[in-house]
Order: sequence, then C-alpha cells, then structure tokens
Amino acid sequence: MNKDKSKYFNECKYLFASYGKNERKYLNKIKNGINTNDSTLTYEDIVERLGTPKEVIINYYEQEDIYDLIKKAKIIKFLRSFLIIFLIIIAVFLSYKSYIYQQEYNEIKNSSNGYFEEIIE
Repeated sequence: MNKDKSKYFNECKYLFASYGKNERKYLNKIKNGINTNDSTLTYEDIVERLGTPKEVIINYYEQEDIYDLIKKAKIIKFLRSFLIIFLIIIAVFLSYKSYIYQQEYNEIKNSSNGYFEEIIE
C-alpha cells in the first residue's frame, strides 16, 4: 500500500467512535476497495472513487442498526466510568499508604529507642 492509500485508510479508521468486529469488516471492505495494482493512485483519486473518509463513515453509520450503536455506546460509557472509578480508588489507596508510611517514618525518626548506647567501664 502506498502512502496515500494508507493515509486514507488510517483517516477512515480514526473516525470510528468505537472499533469492533463490524467496524473491522467495514474497514476491510474499504481496504479491498482501495487495494488495486495501480501504484500511481493518489489520495484525490481515492476520494473521487470512494468519497471522503467522513462520508464513508457517515455512510456506515447510516447503514448500521441504531440499537447496536446505542448498545455499543452504553458499553463504552460503562467501561469509561468503571475505569475512572478504579483509578480514583487506586489514587485514594496509594495516598493512604503514603500517609501511613510517612507517619511511621516520622515516628521512627523522633523515637529515642532507635539506637543503643553502650558504656564500657
């Protein structure tokens, strides 16, 4: 694949809101549509042939079932919320552990029993 073909394909891939099984199939169709033996095919030629990447993705979403799209959006929203909550819990846990370690360090630093003195007579 030459540079213009890869640029077009990557732009189409980038425009998808989610990237699943159906999107991969659609992108493979696009890739097969632009994979020709003509190595002189430019970006403008591909756009004339298939349309702009934006138009191609809009066409995909017009063909896709609305309920599948809503289901995917809900799953993505759930995963995003779960990840945010998980990161907050990890941050709180690590803050608590660092507070405990700091308290132990200060206690050891200020204690007089940290070392022994021997007096030889």
